[in-house]
Amino acid sequence: MTPRSRTRAALARLNTLRTTPVLSDATQRLIREADTGALQRAGMARMVTGGLLLLAVVVATAGVEFDNPVARKQIAAAELTLVLFGASGWFGAWLASRRIAIAQLPVVTAVTDALLVLGNLAYSHWGLNIPGSLFSAFPVAWVVPITMAAAAIHYQPRLQAFVAAVYVVGLTLIAFSGGFLTLEERQQDLAAIAGLFSMQTNMVRIVMVFAAGLILILVARQGRLMLERAVRETTLRANLTRYLPRELAPILTDQAFASLRQGRRIPVTVMFVDIRASTTFGETMEPAQLAVFITSFRRRVLRAASRHGGVIDKFTGDGALILFGVPGARDGDAGRALACGRTLLSLIERWNAKRGFNPPVRLGIGIHTGDVFCGVVGDESRLEFTVVGETVNIASRIEQATKATDCELLASQETVLAAGEEDLWTEVECDPLPGVTRRMVLMRPVG
Repeated sequence: MTPRSRTRAALARLNTLRTTPVLSDATQRLIREADTGALQRAGMARMVTGGLLLLAVVVATAGVEFDNPVARKQIAAAELTLVLFGASGWFGAWLASRRIAIAQLPVVTAVTDALLVLGNLAYSHWGLNIPGSLFSAFPVAWVVPITMAAAAIHYQPRLQAFVAAVYVVGLTLIAFSGGFLTLEERQQDLAAIAGLFSMQTNMVRIVMVFAAGLILILVARQGRLMLERAVRETTLRANLTRYLPRELAPILTDQAFASLRQGRRIPVTVMFVDIRASTTFGETMEPAQLAVFITSFRRRVLRAASRHGGVIDKFTGDGALILFGVPGARDGDAGRALACGRTLLSLIERWNAKRGFNPPVRLGIGIHTGDVFCGVVGDESRLEFTVVGETVNIASRIEQATKATDCELLASQETVLAAGEEDLWTEVECDPLPGVTRRMVLMRPVG
């Protein structure tokens, strides 16, 4: 391998590591819900932590006379920092409860925490002329692991790395901005702040350890909740895929599934697809060849349906039933169904050219738009997703009419009008559809 090829391979591996995996809609929905809950819990944790530490400071300093003005200013700064810390937690929880700026809140709250902590230490250093090399002696420095633990509740590695970098840079600037002190200077400075090692101050530190423990418990609980939710959702989707179309199972919410379980009447565009003269292929092919043939055909149906947002209700041997407008109607369902039919014919044409089938594979595609009953029927031992109604029957009859009209793609006038493609289709003369009492106008593509 040449050096250039090794470099390309290394860059390809690096891009793979940097690329964010594509997540399904259901997974993104679960992550959004988890992020919202995490923001609310993190906000509450900040409120509780700020309140506990503020109470500890008040109790520790109650009844103690401070002659040193620097000590009084430090206590006032610490109390203000804790009040702002709790207030930012409340504000973050309030925004999260209203789904406001969910994506930006983790970064904003983490930066706010860092500014409060580093700002307090910077005030002690530059405002009160306390050497920065002694920052670790101040109780507020113990808030750093608390805020880092609070950031961990969001399970965002980049955010955690960003927070760590902010603290490393900030503490480095404070610690080394005053230069190096001699041993005598350090002894004098420590003697001046000996109160920071009193019983009351150590009690505040112990409360901080307790608060950090509470935050980490919350982080562990958040992870457990996400794991349990993921297992429940995975189990539910696995059960749903046994009887729901594969396109529906990942996107259905519990409410939408309950609606399907009850059944409902909705407007849908129905497409029936069938291979013409499929018995000829069945008689001339070996079983293994026939299995590959049917699999290849279904793969093309899947490709066309997914390209235009269709839901494959079921495959029926050498045919398929595709729905547009399930689980809910959308603008352009009829147009997407017609486009899907054209795409499928194009895919089959290329398939014929590639494989040289003799006779070539031909399809019959019938499309109709109307109301259907859509739902999950049966008992718990055997559930089945189904659509029934006159619309389904008419679409099936239209597909069968492609044989008599010698046209691979037919659609009802209702579908063409709904799609707004009157100029692209022309009426076809045919016999009345069997079993359909009302007159149906069938149309085929122009050209």
